Amino acid sequence: MRIRFVFLAMVVGMINLAHAGSDISDKQVRAWVTEGRILPFEEIYARNKDRLSGHLLDLEIEEEHGRIVYEAELLDANGDVWELYIDAVTGEVVKEEHDD
Repeated sequence: MRIRFVFLAMVVGMINLAHAGSDISDKQVRAWVTEGRILPFEEIYARNKDRLSGHLLDLEIEEEHGRIVYEAELLDANGDVWELYIDAVTGEVVKEEHDD
């Protein structure tokens, strides 16, 4: 159910879009997905189901160290909050942080 909400949010452009100092518009993200420049979140999720388990709290797309990444904030079964940075081109998890 929570993943369906994420997909719906993406379709209607409700994802928080951030880009180190300047905004990446939802229109730009959709264009990049359509052009095949970045993967849609559905594919990112399919490739990383085990790492993306839990309740999705927030999803952003931003530039980090010269690459476009999806930043997913998750609440796990133990009540811990995690941030995963996933390369939007390759689908690879590039960084994982535990929020204290």
